[in-house]
Amino acid sequence: MGKRMMFVVALFFCTVKALAQEEELPMEMRQEQGAGREMERTGEEQMPAQENDEQYQELAGYARRKLNLNTADAAALHGLGLMDALQVNALLQYRETLGALVSIYELQAVPGFELPLIRLLLPYVQAGSGLEPYYTLKDYVRRGKHQLELRYGRTLEAAEGYRRGKDEAVRYLGSADKILLRYRYRFGKYASWGLVMEKDAGETWMRKGAPWLGDHLGFHLFLQRMGKVKALALGDFTVNIGQGLIQWQGFSFGKSAAVMQVKRESEVLRPYAAAGEFYFYRGAGVTVEKRNIGVTGFMSIRRLDGRLHLREDTPGAEIPGDMGGEVYEEGTLSSAGYHRTPSEMTLRANMLQYTAGAVAKWKARRGHLAFNAIAQQYAHPLKKGEELYRLYALEGKRVLNASADHSFSWRNVHWFGETAVDGSGHPALLQGFLAALGTRADVVLLYRYEHKAYRSMYGNSFGESSAVGNENGMYAGLQLKWGSKWLLAAYADVFQAPWLKYRVSAPSGGTDALLFLQWLPDKKSSLNITYRYASSPVDVKVPPLKQRIVMNEQKHLVSMRATLPVNDRITWQGRMQAAFGNGAESFMLYQQVQARLGKWRLGGGYSWFDTAETEGLYLASMGFPGDQSLARFSGRGYNGHAQVQYRVSEGLSLWCRWQQAVYPGSGSIGSGLEEIEGERKTGVLLQVQFSW
Repeated sequence: MGKRMMFVVALFFCTVKALAQEEELPMEMRQEQGAGREMERTGEEQMPAQENDEQYQELAGYARRKLNLNTADAAALHGLGLMDALQVNALLQYRETLGALVSIYELQAVPGFELPLIRLLLPYVQAGSGLEPYYTLKDYVRRGKHQLELRYGRTLEAAEGYRRGKDEAVRYLGSADKILLRYRYRFGKYASWGLVMEKDAGETWMRKGAPWLGDHLGFHLFLQRMGKVKALALGDFTVNIGQGLIQWQGFSFGKSAAVMQVKRESEVLRPYAAAGEFYFYRGAGVTVEKRNIGVTGFMSIRRLDGRLHLREDTPGAEIPGDMGGEVYEEGTLSSAGYHRTPSEMTLRANMLQYTAGAVAKWKARRGHLAFNAIAQQYAHPLKKGEELYRLYALEGKRVLNASADHSFSWRNVHWFGETAVDGSGHPALLQGFLAALGTRADVVLLYRYEHKAYRSMYGNSFGESSAVGNENGMYAGLQLKWGSKWLLAAYADVFQAPWLKYRVSAPSGGTDALLFLQWLPDKKSSLNITYRYASSPVDVKVPPLKQRIVMNEQKHLVSMRATLPVNDRITWQGRMQAAFGNGAESFMLYQQVQARLGKWRLGGGYSWFDTAETEGLYLASMGFPGDQSLARFSGRGYNGHAQVQYRVSEGLSLWCRWQQAVYPGSGSIGSGLEEIEGERKTGVLLQVQFSW
């Protein structure tokens, strides 16, 4: 392992001197660092990654109409996703003590605001008059900006599910084209409405009786700051409550090198304009505020995908035409959102979900206290499965949750947390503490206790697993800064699962730790190194024993990322990842070049990977801009891509990307209906964006 590791590191630094790429977005690195933790778990209780570009849309909106730092509240500042709770608290205290910012450059005087953070914020924020402007309903309609977006993607090689002659019962019903059409109108933080239509690869675009509609159709109308009505949501919207113990549908990160960003904070109601088909509500919601009291109420009626099962109870009961007993229907929810085959079509819109909830929040000068409740009712009882680890999974027609959450600041200390209970009385608790030990040192502690039987439908809290329940743990993080060029961050997390989990057949525990070092020699160059250690439980079969036993797999991951400008127009970025443990080794080397030439932006990248068959390494931003996609590379091969962006005019831009993965010597790529014969997989992505 040592020689291969030295070779990869040497190759990485040699390429730094030769080429050039664009500055990284912080969210890309955080996605990659948390990827293996969530995506390698495929149990029923672990939902798949959300198809949600909410964060990208939020920042894109602020790039057009900047956020006013003198009027933004804590939720809006957190919504940028660029600051931790201590930095948000420091800005609010600075405003309270010294008044509104006179200039954006005054941010340098705010404690905890170093030049790298200020550079990240500059494209999205401004320092206005400090007075909240008054807009009429006519302004809401006329002063905003319209945007029309069309996305197209396709894999050029034909997968097994598209081949002619395949049995109609198991082949895909539609074409390999992936299409998204999205219209959205935005007027800053005051108004948003839009329409989304999407067809995944393998699905049919046309619906019976409505040939102009996609497989998925979404719409929303969202208004804010209309007198006492702080927010009004109609159509599709998300609900985010507390620290996610009972409800969190918005975009969020887990453990990463941003060790201080552990707190969830958002407006309760948010518009939903993404293409995901599971993590949102459809109905109406309203937030009303008077002085320091705010009340939110929402209702939703949705048809979710699910598999219906027939069960027999009360043997001997007489039913006309049935000698076996009384028959009831049960359902198992499906969050994938695919409708490609006849069997997947049978799952469509089978489960009717009714949701109602309320939040009452009292706001203090430097914090808040809130009481929350949410209930879901289903037309058919939820079925939890027969496996022993699913003993405490959701079942029945009703899911009830209630909680109280708080957030308070005092000087350089910030407390936050949430205490929750489900309909059966099982508790869950999350409490966090952040403190600025000085101008260069910050610390965070976070404790969580989730009863083994605690369950919530859309819970998503900070922890080893975002799914809430069956986890206890303590997280500690430290961040140190030397000037504006050096940053050292580290965390350690010790966790336990008091009950069984998917692929873990006994109560278990583990450890996760990370060390991160960043150097910023100038405004456009950066180098960071990350080391992560994970000890996670998993079932292992040890010969000659016939049964499986639980053992802790130890893994080490080392990654390096560098950004280097060649000149004012060309930038290079390189990444290296190496993972080893349990006798398996994985390596990846990636580099990308981007050039800016007038209205053109040209880019190209190449990655080489060599991993164990059961392991995988991840790269972010390998798809459409802002789609939060993560590409998994497993086996041995290489991947190349080239992309072109042309800005035709101020409101019209075109984007094209070609990419190809090659697995030398492989007879096929993928499995099942996604299997492609040969050693190559080629994809084309196109996007047209028009604003006016």
